[in-house]
Amino acid sequence: MTEMLSRITPPSELLEESAKSSMAEKVLLILETIAHSEFPLTLEAISTSTNLAKPTAFRLLNTLVAHGFIERDPNGRRFQPSSKLRILGINILSVDSVRSQRVVVMKRLVEEIGETCNFNILDGNKVMYLDRVETSAPIRLHVDVGMRVPLHCTASGKLFLSGMTEMQVRRSLGNEPFESYTDKTVTNYQKLFAELEKIREDGYALDESAFLEGFIGIAVPVINSKNKTFATITAHGPSSRMQENSIEFYIRPLQQAARDIQDSLSETST
Repeated sequence: MTEMLSRITPPSELLEESAKSSMAEKVLLILETIAHSEFPLTLEAISTSTNLAKPTAFRLLNTLVAHGFIERDPNGRRFQPSSKLRILGINILSVDSVRSQRVVVMKRLVEEIGETCNFNILDGNKVMYLDRVETSAPIRLHVDVGMRVPLHCTASGKLFLSGMTEMQVRRSLGNEPFESYTDKTVTNYQKLFAELEKIREDGYALDESAFLEGFIGIAVPVINSKNKTFATITAHGPSSRMQENSIEFYIRPLQQAARDIQDSLSETST
């Protein structure tokens, strides 16, 4: 009898475990809400979205800020993902089981179009090359995985910007003129917004020597379950070679590769 009683968890410990579980769920709910938002959120917005009382939400938000998972925006009134949280997401996308399927798709794409292809994500106010498969063609652009490039003058960068509001674009890029890399770099909002509108209409983005002289980049979106662009697939190569083909020659295979990657991510998450 004594032995049986010793195996029973005391009520106080059960309550403590239940409280820890409940708190963990609340923290995860807050992180999910902030991560899915396209812009920084106020305490009130987070409290409403999560159905948490403001004092509870405020306490948990401060804990997450203290541990570096979220941060306040410049005015201190809204909360947004921190670089630490973004890196966590990047590491998840780099897990072998996820990455291996993505690379298979990219290798098939490179064989079809004959140009180097990248899988890119938005990292703060830059584009980061997360994966890369190179062509065997003699002339190609060498870019290291993990490299970060500007938003306003790259195909992937403009594609990400096209999914933002005007306020979000201005927050990401800051004051004009933007940094110029070639004589084809767009350096002001008037011309950039016109380009972004065309990208929304076309469904893809094009960079013709705006970042690197003599090279073309073409990017298509990889869409998540909320129909938002969370990554891009980009093909790039020397202008002299890529201009030998029509834009459709690249767009259709790129879009198919994007769909294949979306499907592989869906299968991995189920």
